[in-house]
Amino acid sequence: MENWKHAIVDFAREAKELTIQELFIINLKAYRKLRGISQTQLANLCDSSTGYIGEIESRRRFPSVKMIERIAVALEIESWHLFKNEPITPSEPIVFAKLAPTQKNEILRKANSALAKILDDF
Repeated sequence: MENWKHAIVDFAREAKELTIQELFIINLKAYRKLRGISQTQLANLCDSSTGYIGEIESRRRFPSVKMIERIAVALEIESWHLFKNEPITPSEPIVFAKLAPTQKNEILRKANSALAKILDDF
């Protein structure tokens, strides 16, 4: 997040007691934007609709526990991160959910390629 946006979120948190729903929405939006995921992309990852994600973010609906878990997996965080009352920054260590097989294969491919280059230079 840009510094001024981070400061606004911090001010909002300090200005009043936040409800669980408000805190959830602030964190949902922050993690979604931090990941560069649109509402449509998040909806697809959660097997939901864009309208439903929009309703959650605009306080018209609140998700079930099952949907909160789906959202957390889609955002690659533990679900409790969506309820914490602390600033979220890009440098914050993220607890990643279980990686998909395609992600694991891509990481292994890149690691093998990097190792091969090191060994070639050695």
